[in-house]
Amino acid sequence: MSDCRYTKATSVAEAVEALAEADGEAHVIAGGIALVILMNERLLEPTWLVDVSGLDELKGIDETVDGGLRIGAGVTHDELEHSPAVTRLRPMLIEMVTEIACGRIKNKGTIGGNICLADPQGDPPIAMLALDAIFRAAGPGGLREIPAREFFTGLYETALAEDEILQDIVVPPAPAGSGAAYGKFAARRAMDYTSTISTGVELVRDGEAIASIGIGLGGVGVAPVWAQATERVIVGEAPSDAVFARARESVFDTVEPLGDALYSADYKRHVASVILKRTIIEAHARAGGA
Repeated sequence: MSDCRYTKATSVAEAVEALAEADGEAHVIAGGIALVILMNERLLEPTWLVDVSGLDELKGIDETVDGGLRIGAGVTHDELEHSPAVTRLRPMLIEMVTEIACGRIKNKGTIGGNICLADPQGDPPIAMLALDAIFRAAGPGGLREIPAREFFTGLYETALAEDEILQDIVVPPAPAGSGAAYGKFAARRAMDYTSTISTGVELVRDGEAIASIGIGLGGVGVAPVWAQATERVIVGEAPSDAVFARARESVFDTVEPLGDALYSADYKRHVASVILKRTIIEAHARAGGA
């Protein structure tokens, strides 16, 4: 790497100013897990690094006044996993973060960095899609709220502008009568990262029927997937073989996984439908269902 400018930001405002001046040529670095790998592989040669790892505005996990969570974008996976507030209010996020790589990655990697990478195999994006989280981006005009379900726009692409930085994530409070679960399939864990399939589910039960549901799917396309069409198939129905058969058809019709050396695209569709069924059953049980 040559001629790379480096800015150690002392505030979010300074980071935003540097991004605006860079005019699309800067890369934000916090934990640096993915960025450093790309640099080592010579797949990325940044000309300007904006270091936000020390910013207090990106730290902390707090309960909001309505019983939800505010999670700073600079919070590490390890901090998330060991947060009493997350354990109490959103235990599905604990279940999700246990699926992330290894201890070294958890200690250094940040939830904001993972979300902004928009990797289709990333775990936090899938959970946030299911929970209908809001991402708050800081830019020259102040804070802008971006629904998680509108954030992931393509392969490693997001709705963030070039002069914006993800400041924090707001997870709404768990609805009454709700249950959430996170499911994942991996043949050999991190060894076959590109072949993992994951799903996040939050549902609200009305009797045995599912009154509402949020579904995020990972590993089934070029970006994290909000499975809106599959949600519509399930809403208003009690879990049953017939409902899961229709959900399977919806998954096969709507997702576009990439085949790889291990699995074909159709096999990934099949695995996604199986993992989704299991995760819905678990979320339904956690909501008090039979």
